[in-house]
Amino acid sequence: MQLTSALIALGALVATDVNAATLPFNPLAGGGSCSINAVACKSSAPSNTCCLPTYGTVVFAQQWLPGYCQGSPSTCEINNPAKIWTVHGAWPNTCAGKQINSCPGMPQYSDVAGPLKSYDSGLVSKMNQYWVSYKGDNNAFWVHEWGKHGTCYSPAAKSCFSPFKTGQDIFQYFNWVLTLRTKFELGRAMSAAGISPGGTYSKAQIKAAITDQYPDLQVALKCTGGYLAEVYAALYATSSGGVAGAPLNDNDTCGSSIKY
Repeated sequence: MQLTSALIALGALVATDVNAATLPFNPLAGGGSCSINAVACKSSAPSNTCCLPTYGTVVFAQQWLPGYCQGSPSTCEINNPAKIWTVHGAWPNTCAGKQINSCPGMPQYSDVAGPLKSYDSGLVSKMNQYWVSYKGDNNAFWVHEWGKHGTCYSPAAKSCFSPFKTGQDIFQYFNWVLTLRTKFELGRAMSAAGISPGGTYSKAQIKAAITDQYPDLQVALKCTGGYLAEVYAALYATSSGGVAGAPLNDNDTCGSSIKY
């Protein structure tokens, strides 16, 4: 009798108290189990698209807005951007690295901040700090990134949640992307190699600093007006983030000497 009561209580806890969107995938969605160690594009990868994205490689783009705004002051519409690496986006691609955009079957939104705030206001606060538009309109930036790339992230499909709550799909995508930023901290990697804002460094130095911290990470350095503005990195998606080793079909746009 006591065991039966305990099992009933446990079932109620899972059904009512677990916020499925904070987990790697929704455990109520069916389709089998999902290990936190599962890696997309591998022969052992589970077929559950609520666990791993259908398009299993990811280009994770981080931006250095101080450099962008110095290199292109005529297009930068914000003053004194914070000296931190922020997110441009995470773009699901095929396992061969082919870019995929604006996937059908997922909703487009004209507003991300509103429904996201109603679901988890804390994430919106983080995004306003770590996912910033150089045009000054963060919400419009997020709308664009969701529409072009978030719609191709299958674990965010409404069918992965039971019951679905407004904002849960976009939370799943944006929360996953911020997890990648936490895992791949470019500022820390460069600082560890003695590379500091305000200095000028070779392309080889900057790439070495990143790969010393994150072995097997394929990266492309993007410059504007001679200043480092972005770094693209290729990842294999996992149920809880991403891992290095994926192919990157992109090139550097920086010269041999880079202002940071």
